[in-house]
Amino acid sequence: MKTVTILSLFLLTSVAFGELTREDIRTIFKEENDASEKRIKEYIDLKIETVNARIDGVEKNLNGKIDALDKRMDNMWRLMMGLFGLVAATIAIPQIIIAYRDRGRKEMQSQIDQLRAQIAALQNTPS
Repeated sequence: MKTVTILSLFLLTSVAFGELTREDIRTIFKEENDASEKRIKEYIDLKIETVNARIDGVEKNLNGKIDALDKRMDNMWRLMMGLFGLVAATIAIPQIIIAYRDRGRKEMQSQIDQLRAQIAALQNTPS
């Protein structure tokens, strides 16, 4: 009885004896291919987002380091300019003092020479 029931079910369903046409096979492969492409695109998009996030993190890190380096370079530049100014002042100030003192000596020497000439003239005049 079971056998008759099973056979009758197979005979009643024509699908069991149907064949797959080329169009059916294309449809099945297209559906599978579309689903596979969708999964691959989602995976690639996820990987691209991950890589972009990592690149952004590295870029922020590098920008922070570059900014810190720029600040250090600015401070070093100011220090160098200050040191150059100090060296220039160390050399220039004594030279200015010496030049001022020499000018004062020359003026005093000319006054001394004038006074000597006046004294010599007074001594040479008959009284």
